[in-house]
Amino acid sequence: MEIIVVITVMAFLIGTISFALPSKSSRKISTLRIEASKLGFKISSSSIGKNLFKNKELNNMIYKIKNTSNLKEAHFLRDKDELILYSPLKLKYSDDYNEIQNGLQNLSPFVLEIIFSNSSISFIWKENEGLDELIKINNLLKNF
Repeated sequence: MEIIVVITVMAFLIGTISFALPSKSSRKISTLRIEASKLGFKISSSSIGKNLFKNKELNNMIYKIKNTSNLKEAHFLRDKDELILYSPLKLKYSDDYNEIQNGLQNLSPFVLEIIFSNSSISFIWKENEGLDELIKINNLLKNF
């Protein structure tokens, strides 16, 4: 009887400890977010605060970086293979629209949505693609 109690307690302790340890994917995403913050990104959850994104999945994270581009107001959504303009529609009729659209075609297919504002560029992307993909996104946005 004592052996059964000892084995039960040991199993409970081992289960509790293994539940508390982070998984391999959690460690990978944590490392990615730390490296992203070193690159100057601010990361927040899409479920907290005012969310202007149309993608309402609660597990998505919003990456935000300072806007150094000439584009100060735009919202693009991914539709199949390309990012399409959501707002403002007046941008579609500007002279620079074709150049902007060509630049967005070079942007990673893992970017689901992107918002340009006066102060920042915010986007949602698939984090499991890793740091190399984030660096490519960052370089393209800085040269946009």
